[in-house]
Amino acid sequence: MDQGIACLDKPGRSAPAGDCVVEAMREAMRRRWREAEAAPRAQRQALARAARLIAEITLGRGSAAHLDSLDHLARELGAHDAKAAEMLAASLATSREAWVAHALKGDCPDGTCLRSRAAPCRTACPADIDIPGFLAHIARREYDDSLQVIAEDNPLPHSCGLVCPAPCEDACLRGATGSALFIRPLKALVAEQSRRPVPPARPAPTGRRIAVVGSGPAGLTVAYYLAVKGHQVEIFEAREQAGGMMRYGIPAYRLPPAILDAEIEHIRRAGVTIRTGHAIRTAADLRAQGFDAVYLALGLQLSRRTGIPGEDLPFVRGATDFLASVARGEDPRVGPRVLVIGGGNTAVDAAMTALRQGARQVTMVYRRRRAEMPAAPHELALALAEGVEIRDLWVPEQVLPDRRVVFRRSPNATEAERREGGETLTLEVDHVLAGVGQEAALSCLDGTRVEIRSGYIVADPVTAATAEPGIYAGGDVAHGASTVVAAVRAGKTAAASIDAFVMGRPAAAPAPRPIVPMVATDAVQRSVRLRPAMPQRVAHERRGNYSPIELGLTEADARREASRCLRCDACIGCGLCELVCSELGTEALHMEEAAGGRLVFDDFTHPSRSCIGCGACAAACPTGAIRIEDEGGSRATVITGTVVCRQPMLTCESCGKYYVTAAQFGRVGARLHGGGGLHRVCPDCARAQAARRKAC
Repeated sequence: MDQGIACLDKPGRSAPAGDCVVEAMREAMRRRWREAEAAPRAQRQALARAARLIAEITLGRGSAAHLDSLDHLARELGAHDAKAAEMLAASLATSREAWVAHALKGDCPDGTCLRSRAAPCRTACPADIDIPGFLAHIARREYDDSLQVIAEDNPLPHSCGLVCPAPCEDACLRGATGSALFIRPLKALVAEQSRRPVPPARPAPTGRRIAVVGSGPAGLTVAYYLAVKGHQVEIFEAREQAGGMMRYGIPAYRLPPAILDAEIEHIRRAGVTIRTGHAIRTAADLRAQGFDAVYLALGLQLSRRTGIPGEDLPFVRGATDFLASVARGEDPRVGPRVLVIGGGNTAVDAAMTALRQGARQVTMVYRRRRAEMPAAPHELALALAEGVEIRDLWVPEQVLPDRRVVFRRSPNATEAERREGGETLTLEVDHVLAGVGQEAALSCLDGTRVEIRSGYIVADPVTAATAEPGIYAGGDVAHGASTVVAAVRAGKTAAASIDAFVMGRPAAAPAPRPIVPMVATDAVQRSVRLRPAMPQRVAHERRGNYSPIELGLTEADARREASRCLRCDACIGCGLCELVCSELGTEALHMEEAAGGRLVFDDFTHPSRSCIGCGACAAACPTGAIRIEDEGGSRATVITGTVVCRQPMLTCESCGKYYVTAAQFGRVGARLHGGGGLHRVCPDCARAQAARRKAC
């Protein structure tokens, strides 16, 4: 029998080459157990035990005893589930080396098991923010502490709380059974409710000078984290104000300038000098002026040309250039008919800004399907609500002097779409805004060995180093147009590399941070599966002004939403608690499968109906996410901070101490707890009585 038998119980699936046989068997046994809900108790308990033992092995908790138990179970299962027994026995026999490596050596030959399981939201966050940690502080109204947690990894929390596309929400395990946590606006609320974070105490000056060219999110971030290490950091910004594309590319209705100004001022207070209106000639000049390192955060502040005939006509303008002119206060007027070419966030911002600059009819045209637009879905939804029309599957061909734009049908269109919509489209316009991409001005690289490829600076993706020693680069100019939070990540990682370079030492690995204590949350509130709606200004009130569209969550909604966090930094979704509960025949816990096979526990009310308070789940939990708390004659079972069951305890008839819940005593029976007879005797007294009997 080959490895693929481990997955034969799921129709149409076999284990791909290279899959870990132990992990494949864990999935298979768990699936057999899940499907055996109506099976006889003995069968379900045997399957639960097999799945639990294998899960412990994949978590690095295996031993020779685990393998012995599984060998025995493979025979025992034959009386209940012949197929499961065959699968388990075959895998143990044919892949013994892999099983031994896992159980005895703590090694997974395929690299699948035995890995740490971080919270998915934090893994998805480009800045690596401790999301469960800052949410826990919100739930306790500890806004200063929450902001401090965010600032450890992101010096622009308020801005990101308004404009981040929130990949953390896409990864949130709450989405498996309801709505993902509304993480993005919670960052903004923290910044509003808290006093500004106090910059960490700066160490003694190192005497090292670092120049940063550009004051966008990457430049501000690298400067901040270098300054708090004691280095002298100066930012050189060619424009009149700092902020880069946050100021000149993101409209005020998404990121009000006053909020950005406050965050830049905080970075200045950390010791960063920002020189605006100061264009540098070449990066080489900065090294000659005594700077020990230079970080190029030039951004992509120029609109990319469309490459079609007619793009030089006076009524055609780059979307990035248009947004920048509005931000500078030049008040460019457009319309009444405006065409926006492109489907990214810049194109959406240009479309909505055009409605505020005089347009009455705005049409976005994109070469692919609407579902493939790179713009954030919620941004598209805002544009549609304001009346922006979207036409997909059209490729621009030429702009005519009489203010007509000709498109041809995209090759991606189906035959039916071609028959219905035709092969060409001609639109009459007053202005065209081209949002097909951005590019950088790279003349400051003259005289350096910095390599340019396809219009971007070539920099090491890990260290941010360029081919010129001492010159680093990151953000959009090195990685292509992306998001503010991605630029923050680039700046933070570059700061570690530059610090190591100027100090002449290896880059240090980030120190692990303690888990923020969990929040005591009501089980009913913790089980709410839908998130609150974001209050917004109605569409007809938005078109003529730059007031913020989002009004923000209330403090009460924010605390309730933060309390919905499942604390996936503590609960790693291994499922051991659920399996051991099933082994005992209690079936009080139930977990759902989320993306990537990770398990999620999100119904905190179910255990109250069947939990017996035995504590087996807490004993099985490898992280301490489950606790048993005895106090005043009652026992509470606590899962990631929430009491899921509280029940009375019974006293030992010999010593008088509380030792077992009434539910457990009634379910398991007096003999197991008292060591004989029908008396309630705690284990300690039972052992003492047995010893006395033996002595007699």
